[in-house]
Amino acid sequence: MGQKAEGVMLWGRLLAADTLAVIAAIALVAWLLRRSEARLAWLSFASLAWCLFNLSDLAPSEAWATVSAQIALLYPLLFATVGLAASLLQVAVARKLVAVAGGASLALGASAVAFHTTEITVIAGLASIGVSLLILGLVATRAGRQVNVFEKSLLASIYGFGILATALDVWIDMQKPSLGLLLSPYAGVMLLGFSGLVILRHVLANVEARDRLNETLSRRIETTKANLLASESARRSLVIDRAIKLERERIMREIHDGIGSSLVAALASAERQGKDSTTAIVALKGALTDLRVAIDSLEPVEGNVATLLASLRYRYEPELRKSGIAIKWMVDDVPELEWLDATSALHVLRIMQETISNSMGHSKATQISFNCKLALMSGRPGLRVEVTDNGIGFDMNTPTRGRGRNNMVQRAEALGAKLDVLSSPGDGTKTILWLPLIRKPALDAEALQIANRGSSLRKTPRASGSGSSAT
Repeated sequence: MGQKAEGVMLWGRLLAADTLAVIAAIALVAWLLRRSEARLAWLSFASLAWCLFNLSDLAPSEAWATVSAQIALLYPLLFATVGLAASLLQVAVARKLVAVAGGASLALGASAVAFHTTEITVIAGLASIGVSLLILGLVATRAGRQVNVFEKSLLASIYGFGILATALDVWIDMQKPSLGLLLSPYAGVMLLGFSGLVILRHVLANVEARDRLNETLSRRIETTKANLLASESARRSLVIDRAIKLERERIMREIHDGIGSSLVAALASAERQGKDSTTAIVALKGALTDLRVAIDSLEPVEGNVATLLASLRYRYEPELRKSGIAIKWMVDDVPELEWLDATSALHVLRIMQETISNSMGHSKATQISFNCKLALMSGRPGLRVEVTDNGIGFDMNTPTRGRGRNNMVQRAEALGAKLDVLSSPGDGTKTILWLPLIRKPALDAEALQIANRGSSLRKTPRASGSGSSAT
């Protein structure tokens, strides 16, 4: 072989050794940063073993017995190569077995140096290559499920080629040392470079899986956070609702025990005075009924108009019976109105109260009918509440002296509702209140104020058991 060719081959082997040294250094640093990645430790160890094996052939023959040195370094190389293959193929190996195999490779390497002149050393080295190939085949058959068939076959083939290349180099050094053509340096670079790529692919796959897991955890955290915020909001709403309920009960109790008791006492005193207090008795009864209706509006009815009407019936039925007026009840089981709070409930009760008072005081009716059912108005769903009497009725075109009807209209506007009063002489009176199932979000606040102010300004005395003015 020419001198130039020998120089090229020498530089190629040195470059391969340097490449293996770099791979060993990078893998070692990576393993120190990620101790849980045993594959990196095996890659560093195997790269170092291959690097030393290739360098042994470059040493002067006076300092090294070339074949013996290669045999001595062959055992750690085979041990590291098979261990790296098992790690890449995800084959579980007991630590004790790894320790025994590692100790045996070092012992065999030391014996090769001590008995380098004997032929048994070379034979043992070549035999160890055959054993390593058998172990490599066994490891390939026990590869983990996550390793696909193509990757397993390619890795086993490359590792088998690398081990066979070492055997060929040992044979060339024994039989034709002048040939100078060695395959192990390049086979080692190919084997370990491929191993590095496999490890890199697994690391990147783990990073991608970790990122997906982090993203999933982030979504779960956001969902949990949103659920916690919703739960906290619901809890606060419950606390606020309970506080409102307790305050409502306190106000109802104070009104009942305070103003209510005073009115009852005044009514009892007026009744004891006889006929001279008839007007006062009527006024006190009307005021007491008004107070009870106001208290009823504070009761939580959960948006149930039927319950609200039932409470009004309960308050007025005794007075209606005394006045000779029968009740016809035709109230259906209707949906609840979510917007019907205490203020809105009081508006509904006051409208109905005005209607009942007019029937009791002016219509000379003998029957009042209550009707409540679902009805559409201009395509919007709602509840139609009707109160009808069979009294004498009145002329709708005749001007009225009181403010009762105007106050009813203002209260209906404050509710976002529609109010119609229909009557004619001799045909009785029908009051229709249409309440929307879903109220528009922005109601006229001024209408609420006007309705409340109109109610507070209306002080017309009641007559014949009723305190409402004539409609």
